Amino acid sequence: MLFSPLLTRLIYAYFFTKEADMEVEADQVMSGSHQPIEIFCSYAHADECWRQQLDIHLSLMQRQGLVSIWHDRRIIPSQDWAQAIDSHLTSAWVILLLISPDFLASDYCYGIEMQRALERHQAGQARVIPILLRPVDWKGAPFARLQALPTNAKAITSWSNQDEAFADVAAGIRRAIEDAARLTASSSHATFPPVWNVPYAHNPFFTGREELLSRLEKQLQTGQPSALSQPQAISGLGGIGKTQIAVEYAYRHRQDYQAVLWARAESWEMLTSSLVEIAVLLDLPQKNAQDQTLTIQAVKNWLQTHGEWLLILDNADEPAPLGQFLPWAPAGHILLTTRAQALGELARRIEVGTFTAEQGTLFLLRRASLLAADASLEQATAGDRQVARQISQELGGLPLALDQAGAYMEETGCRLQDYQRIYRQHRRELLKQRGGLVRSHPEPVATTWSLSFRRVQEKQPAAAELLRLCAFLAPEDIAEEMITQGAPHLGPLLEPIARDAYEFNQAIEVLRAYSLVQRDPSTGALSIHRLVQAVLRDTLPAEEAQLWAERTVCVVNAAFPKVEFEQWSLCERCLPHALVCAEEVERCNMTLLDAASLLHRVGWYLDDRARYREAEPLYQRALAIREQQLGPEHPDTASSLNNLALLYRDQGKYEQAEPLLKRALEIDEEAFGPEHPELATDLNNLALLYQNQGKDEQAEPLYHCAHVAQKTLPQG
Repeated sequence: MLFSPLLTRLIYAYFFTKEADMEVEADQVMSGSHQPIEIFCSYAHADECWRQQLDIHLSLMQRQGLVSIWHDRRIIPSQDWAQAIDSHLTSAWVILLLISPDFLASDYCYGIEMQRALERHQAGQARVIPILLRPVDWKGAPFARLQALPTNAKAITSWSNQDEAFADVAAGIRRAIEDAARLTASSSHATFPPVWNVPYAHNPFFTGREELLSRLEKQLQTGQPSALSQPQAISGLGGIGKTQIAVEYAYRHRQDYQAVLWARAESWEMLTSSLVEIAVLLDLPQKNAQDQTLTIQAVKNWLQTHGEWLLILDNADEPAPLGQFLPWAPAGHILLTTRAQALGELARRIEVGTFTAEQGTLFLLRRASLLAADASLEQATAGDRQVARQISQELGGLPLALDQAGAYMEETGCRLQDYQRIYRQHRRELLKQRGGLVRSHPEPVATTWSLSFRRVQEKQPAAAELLRLCAFLAPEDIAEEMITQGAPHLGPLLEPIARDAYEFNQAIEVLRAYSLVQRDPSTGALSIHRLVQAVLRDTLPAEEAQLWAERTVCVVNAAFPKVEFEQWSLCERCLPHALVCAEEVERCNMTLLDAASLLHRVGWYLDDRARYREAEPLYQRALAIREQQLGPEHPDTASSLNNLALLYRDQGKYEQAEPLLKRALEIDEEAFGPEHPELATDLNNLALLYQNQGKDEQAEPLYHCAHVAQKTLPQG
């Protein structure tokens, strides 16, 4: 034996393995030679009399040794009732929910017992059967998708003969037990290691990540010394699914270990507490030492002297202090999950990205119960696939966000199209909302990142400001050069950082420590997840959001190149950010002259690329801002009029173009005089318009005037 088991450890291992190992041979069950299947009864005490009637109608199955029934009336005096309920709720194979108005109104029945029951049902660890006692509106409840008893979901009190109703319920429970026996008799026995404290059930919705799991398996299971000497790390943004990957690996490879140990590593205190719990689990002599450093050292010694173990350190987002907790020569495998991107020699890092379009679509459909957990994407309707794919793209393929969306649809019963519409209208509220039936990651997207935001602000306020700037840009290919060029517009805190390469790198380092931005050194660009942007913007006070929107517009305006053929590639790189700024100008009703300048040049570039439909509203908005801020007779206003008119001319909209060109000519004549060279362009544009319309007589004198004006241009 590898371990010296004590009674407490055996009991601990029993409850963790029983949850996934309740497999019953069919012939033994039906003959009564096997331990009875435990049934847990969840009910409101107002329905005590109906629960007693159900006991009576299940008495034959109890006499036959098929089942044993447990409910809270079996708690003995002095026993911890909450612990007893949780223990039996964890070990039962069949869980009955006795549904009534009082059940749905009970916070404990609905919020705790039902939640745990449905989690175990989804994980394939138990069968949940709703039994309708009294009429109540239960449509849209989390259990609504499960087949309820009695037949046709008719409440027991609605039957004219209630004995017939209970007999129908008993027959349904018998069928469920027999079916479970047939299924489990044919399945292979899932062996768990003697020591196992993974706190999460096996996720039935786990999707994709096969390539990543294969890499992890290859690095941990090769038998090479490096697999033992250096921990492996799963790294990525909060909500990307790091913990679920670690859980999946633990379940898939549980047979390879004698011990699978889980420790929370969010902080020094949590890691210390987890290692002390591991010492108790391993029954180490120092488990109760008053000086906990002795307990931690004992765990480290055990990890150095015993083999065939896996230690998972979850949420090790501050990896630097981990060295003092880890054994210097581990004899097993260490796996970290972390948001940090720079791990140095501490661990070999595997980066976790967002779901692909196909993975996100499949996961969402499964999580929303629109597809079975083992169904393929092709089994969904074409319409569902299309909308689910759109939702996945809008959520940036983030697993946590898709899980939230799927849970919302499952619990409310709404359609994919309905969720998409609601999300677009109430994004802020939905990103803060987490379904009630989740234990593996109870925090919603917004809360998941809030701690990271706070830590960045505490470590380096300038880094937090850089993150806010990125929140108002396009999420991909944020050129660092653009930020440098726009430094004068970034405010007193961020401006000096943007001008100094060393300080800028320090700020990036802080953001990368929480995977809030990605940096591509080959292109000199940053990227940020679109939902990180959304949450940041949604949490900013209105005045601060307006400030950063304006700063961003000024930065992009400073960086946007001169519109000419040689600069088209640079214009194209800036274009996504400029278009995001254009949306902000419209949303905020911005009247900055920098905004007008940016819109004018972006419209000009799009016009040159024959993207007229996109260019027109930008020209129009730039013209409106200049008219308001500079007045209707300003030369810059004339420039906007000219460009908008030429766009109309290029589309053959001559009637719309002519009055704009005439007005631009009048403004410049008034501003510069009738013989100023600036008029040459205006005259030439109007003449060309007339020529395009076949009005040569009107065009000719304008060409002549333009020629005369051009002669006055400075030479050389």
